[in-house]
Amino acid sequence: MLRAVALTGVAAAAVSAGPAQAAPQRPRSVLVGESFTGAAADSRFIGYGAACLTGARRGGHVAEASNHPLGGCHPDPAGPVPPVDAAPHGYLQLTDAHVEETGAVLFDSPIPADDGVEVTFEQWQYGNTTRIPADGISFFLTDGAKRLTTPGAFGGSLGYAQKLPDGSPGGQIVPGVEGGYLGIGLDVLGDYFGDGEARGNGCSRRSPAGTRFQAPPPGPNIVTARGPGNGTEGYCVLAATAGEKENAGPWPSALPGRLHGTLSGMPARVTPTRAEALLEPVKRIVRVVVPPGPEPEVTVDIDFRDGEGFQRVLSFPAPEPVPSTVKFGFAASTGPLTDVHLIRRLTVRSVR
Repeated sequence: MLRAVALTGVAAAAVSAGPAQAAPQRPRSVLVGESFTGAAADSRFIGYGAACLTGARRGGHVAEASNHPLGGCHPDPAGPVPPVDAAPHGYLQLTDAHVEETGAVLFDSPIPADDGVEVTFEQWQYGNTTRIPADGISFFLTDGAKRLTTPGAFGGSLGYAQKLPDGSPGGQIVPGVEGGYLGIGLDVLGDYFGDGEARGNGCSRRSPAGTRFQAPPPGPNIVTARGPGNGTEGYCVLAATAGEKENAGPWPSALPGRLHGTLSGMPARVTPTRAEALLEPVKRIVRVVVPPGPEPEVTVDIDFRDGEGFQRVLSFPAPEPVPSTVKFGFAASTGPLTDVHLIRRLTVRSVR
């Protein structure tokens, strides 16, 4: 079995091929719960770019770099997206399979973190219209004392970290998310693992994949955790599910399953319930836990829907200090390469 890469002096990713251990304690209370299956969502969620609800009727075109209330999806969908006006069988659609599309949802209301935070959600990455799918989905936590109204840079930075587009010397770095605390990249393409394009700028320890912008990306199908950052500094790699590299090719993935689903088409005039049945096998369920107490260990578990249940894919020391309150968001993007990115059934709980 591949061993996950150890980031010397920072953290190591722990990967198990069997079921993960139980969460530290039974969660005490639900802090945020949103299924995203209806025609509307909790008004505290801010939509950004192409983010929309397939449970709602189609809306107008959404400008790529603007905030808006979550509502209907734009009228010219690309790729095998779920049908619209589908409540109560809808999804939060971050992007369809258009090229160069970005989408995010931001929860700009602080939630307490002193009793720990457990976040569980369903995610889909599927339906690429190009030979290779891209880019991926990020889930991130930010300092609850900071405003969360804009995601970070997209592309390989997945809406969390900073980015120097194409690694061009002398270019302007696009800042990461303000007050970033922890960014988990569910990275189908693989750039989020690398420190190319100035990701991790200012970090004393860099990604083992190096700081050079490269094609192909350094490691597809890798889950990577990045730590605190603000503006153009920080967002350092903490841990990643990359196996030991033995040749000049991409870093191998130590994940026990694939983040990307194999669904490539959706029948014409498909009903919401039929679409739901087709999407069910390509769903992945993700659980991120930041426990309370001294020297907490962050864990990331994924259910790949293969009969094995949740499997531990990352375990690493939480960046300290842990903020007393946090905010959170999801982001996804396409570029010259495409994919459909969906989220559903989000639950945020306290750990004790």
